[in-house]
Amino acid sequence: MISYALAFLAAMVNAVGDVLNRKASREAPANLAFRFRLFADLLHRPAWLTAAALMLASFVLAAAALGTGQLAAVQLIVILELPLALVGSVVFLGGRLPVMEWAAICAMMAGVVGLLVLLDPRPRPRNAISPAIWLFGSAANAGVVAGLYIAAKAQRRAAGRAALLGLASGFGYGLTAAFIKGVTAQFNADGVGGVLSSWQLYACGAAGLISTWLLQNAYHAGTLAAAQPGITLADPVVATLWGMVAFGEQVRHGWILLLAALPLVAMTAGVLALSRSRAWQLNEDRLKVSHEPSHRSQAPLR
Repeated sequence: MISYALAFLAAMVNAVGDVLNRKASREAPANLAFRFRLFADLLHRPAWLTAAALMLASFVLAAAALGTGQLAAVQLIVILELPLALVGSVVFLGGRLPVMEWAAICAMMAGVVGLLVLLDPRPRPRNAISPAIWLFGSAANAGVVAGLYIAAKAQRRAAGRAALLGLASGFGYGLTAAFIKGVTAQFNADGVGGVLSSWQLYACGAAGLISTWLLQNAYHAGTLAAAQPGITLADPVVATLWGMVAFGEQVRHGWILLLAALPLVAMTAGVLALSRSRAWQLNEDRLKVSHEPSHRSQAPLR
């Protein structure tokens, strides 16, 4: 249960950063798409710097959760940042959510809880992951990310480009979560020295940085309705596959998996509905207004 609490706290922290992140990315110049200069532009935006600090805090909390919990369970809980971000933005910026948005939030949360109960991810004693599994698994995961990125660059429609980049980001964060799990395993076995000498630590940093860059481009390329479903849904799917194949995590089998389709549909429907909520744009507009300088500002100092 400690891992569940840490994962939920990570989702809450990341939710706040997500609102600021989305605002900063949407305000960046259009000609920075697919360029690493996008990061240089964002570094001059206080909203993005605050979001980056919150994302780092969320990363630490997620790593702590993965150190005591299972990949499949932790990444499922972390995606609750989407409804938490929407509710949080309404609470802090004013306004209210329509009944349909509340219904979508309930559907998504019920879906996550239902999947956790029915799948019941749990550890299984096993030996260390072989280098071959790390190599082929990482290459396959990275290959999917690269393929989605290439397809996004060739896509002319903004919505299609945002959707592909969002999907690529989700696959990238799933791989990052697997590397984090590898780092925590090294810490449990050899302490801080084992972590600093593990290649997974540096692979995690590289994968996380690339995934974040893809995330910025997804938000920058098109609407949230196009980008968010791939970001939210791909991450737990990829993490679950890594957990089962590489880390030996067990989930229930047999007829109960048929029942798991129900909460999966509910969660997916909730994500799609929340991604299309008009409340996102209204809240971003309020956030923009709240940061605009007042016409009654003092004269500049000389």
